[in-house]
Order: sequence, then structure tokens, then C-alpha cells
Amino acid sequence: MVISRISKSLDKLSVLLLILITVIMTVSLVIMIFGRNFFNSSFESLEEISRFTLVWLTFFGSAIAYKRKEHMGMDFIVNKLKGQAAIYFSVLQDVIALILFALFIYYGTELAVFNLDTISLQSGISMGYVYSVIPVSGLIMLVHAIDHILHTSKRLHDKEDINVTKNKVSSI
Repeated sequence: MVISRISKSLDKLSVLLLILITVIMTVSLVIMIFGRNFFNSSFESLEEISRFTLVWLTFFGSAIAYKRKEHMGMDFIVNKLKGQAAIYFSVLQDVIALILFALFIYYGTELAVFNLDTISLQSGISMGYVYSVIPVSGLIMLVHAIDHILHTSKRLHDKEDINVTKNKVSSI
């Protein structure tokens, strides 16, 4: 399915971005520590950049965790349910997440656009770029949610096909 390939590609891109962001954050923190300890100089812009990269790291990490179903969810309910009820609840869970991700996209875009002219004091970066991680990660997670729903629905459909086949065989 096309959506599965897009979801896998976005997951790989998210992992690469996560690695890049982690490197940027680590380098900025190391430079800050050396600056404070050896040069008695504080690089405020690097401190701000490390905070921004932590936010980006959190959002892309959430997208990766959601794709791999490692994100906090209501698995304790799904684990208590059996058969089709568990599948239906799993789909419901992903539909609710999909709605949340759509809100991320909508309101995150509004926030980013509204703050394009707001410049951070220390690093001089447009806050619109900083906030743009919200709709971007929301879009990635939305694609992952659609992929989850399609895969779970396919499992439900396959189980129904098995039950229909069993009923036909038992009636013969």
C-alpha cells in the first residue's frame, strides 16, 4: 500500500532528523560547557538553540514512537479485550489520535505563521521556524495513524473472512 510506504519513508526521515538534531544539541551543549568552564564566557545563543533542538527532538521522537506503537497509549484496555473488541478499540484509539494530530497540524500551523515575525532574542531565529515542528510532526503522525488504521482494519476484515469461511465449512 502507498500509505505504508509513505509512512515508512517518513519514519526513516524522522530518525535521520532525530540523529541530526541530537548532534546539533550535543555540540551546542559541549561548546557551552567549554565556554563557561575554560573561557568564562556564556554563549546564550547556544543555550537557546539547545532548548529549541530539545523541543524538536521531543516532537520527532514522539512521531517515531507512535509509528512503532511504543508511545504511551491505552494498551491496558486493548490487552484486557479479546478478538474483534480489541481490534475495534485499537482502531478507535488510532482515530482519536488522528483527530489530535489534525489539531496539531491546524493549530501548529497557525502558531508558526503567527510567530514568523517574532525573532528569538539570543539566537536571532524566527520563532515561526521553531514552532513549525508542531504541524510537521503532526503531519507525520497523521500519516502513521492512517497507516495503523488501515492495517488494523485489514486485520479485522481478515478475521471476518476467516469467520465467514468457517461458517460456510461448518454448514456443509
